[in-house]
Amino acid sequence: MKDYLPFAGLTGLALVLGGLILWSINSLITTLAAVLMIVGGALIIGFLVLNFKQIKEGLSSRSTKFGTNAALMIVFVFGILIVVNILLSKFNARIDTTAAKQFSLAEQTKKVLKNLDQPVQVTAFLKSGEDFQARSLFVEYSSRSPHFKWEIVDPDRKPSVAKSMNVTSYGTIVLQRGTAEERLTKSSEEDLTNALIKVSRESVKKICFTIGHGERPLENTEADGLSALQQGLKDEKYEVESINLAMQDPVEVPDECTVLVIAGPRTDLLPNEKQALEAFLKKGGKVLMMLDPESPDSYVDFCLNHGIRVGHDVVVDASGIGQLFGAGPIMPLVSDYADHAIVQDFNVMTFYNQARSVSRAEAVPSGLTVTEVAKTNPRSWGETTPLSQSQRLEPNPEQDLLGPVSLLAVAEKRADDQSQTREDQFGLGAVSLETRLAVFGDSDFATNGMIRMQGNRDLVLNTVSWLAEEEDLISVRAKAPEDRRLSLTQKQSRLILYFGVILLPFFIFVTGILVYIRRK
Repeated sequence: MKDYLPFAGLTGLALVLGGLILWSINSLITTLAAVLMIVGGALIIGFLVLNFKQIKEGLSSRSTKFGTNAALMIVFVFGILIVVNILLSKFNARIDTTAAKQFSLAEQTKKVLKNLDQPVQVTAFLKSGEDFQARSLFVEYSSRSPHFKWEIVDPDRKPSVAKSMNVTSYGTIVLQRGTAEERLTKSSEEDLTNALIKVSRESVKKICFTIGHGERPLENTEADGLSALQQGLKDEKYEVESINLAMQDPVEVPDECTVLVIAGPRTDLLPNEKQALEAFLKKGGKVLMMLDPESPDSYVDFCLNHGIRVGHDVVVDASGIGQLFGAGPIMPLVSDYADHAIVQDFNVMTFYNQARSVSRAEAVPSGLTVTEVAKTNPRSWGETTPLSQSQRLEPNPEQDLLGPVSLLAVAEKRADDQSQTREDQFGLGAVSLETRLAVFGDSDFATNGMIRMQGNRDLVLNTVSWLAEEEDLISVRAKAPEDRRLSLTQKQSRLILYFGVILLPFFIFVTGILVYIRRK
């Protein structure tokens, strides 16, 4: 009978473990679970009682002493690992091994955190167990700036804190800097960085979009509208407004407009509107033009007066690269960028639809610096023949503009000295008199239908930030992280835990015991 006692003990241990697993999986003690635990417990108690003498002798044997020494060595190694871990925790080094780099901060976030000069307190009201994403993000932010302070509060455990900050719903995140405050309900990097920009800005600059000439509708949420661009500007704490220059009295660009945007006009500028634009640039205004192939010549002439040539053509891309993204030859892509602040560290492609060339003019007025910022690949050209009449996909060197073709050019005229500023009457402080003009050969790329394609959104927002002299906002912005989670039910997760983490090691352990008994 003594030969079967070890098996009885192991069987009892297995039965108790099986009963506990059933209890955990089903969240209640079933009859089967209770029977397994009772029978298993009886077998274990019987094993201990009948083998008490052998167990006592085994604990004083030589092999036990060797086992004790091995245990002490294991404890010693664990102690070394703990000490090393404590030392490493003092150094803030993190490596993102995810495929989508979802735990790496975007360049814009890094710039915003680097430029924080005052403490920002972030308080997130989240349930316990639902704060992993926010906590990971906050740790990464705080590692980039000592001014980023954060705290996660469970409203159920600290209702008084939630009440004092007027928080009534889970998931609310409150950012405070002095008297300034911003709130959000999403813990994504994009939303958090946008809120951080808003709360850390002292003033609000206004971006004015012209209307009255068939421009792209600012509020329109359809594919040809600019509502996504409008929201992107608001997220970076710009005030956005539509104005009709012809309705101004007198006809001029309002002083509160930091940047004037003309997006896809279809009718000519009136003479007094053109004079208003000239006067605006002369006193240090900033203008962004997005001109389609059908935009009138009055805008082309205006740009030429400032050193930028807008071609009477349609850019054709015969490289075939665009076909990989479902684009045809009249939807060129750009991956070649100049050394300019707008595209600093910019390494993503941008797409355009039926664009026209925008390049440096042969004769540039004195004092102006013109830069061709974004160019297509060499197998592209500016087609001057109407495409409906053209039967070829080869350029005519005598008529067409050979590639690479520029689709974005900027002109800037720096003030003669740093003292050339004016005091702004709208609370923005000293305003630079430096003239800046940016011209795109397409407006489709900034519409709702295309702005999310590759780097389109970043490029147009970078251009506005450069015009508004907000260079710290120029970068590739955060993208929504890819959701690669595996959804499991509570029962499935427990099955994986017990079979993968408990039963498999237990089986190996029992096998080792049996081998030991067999050899002995």
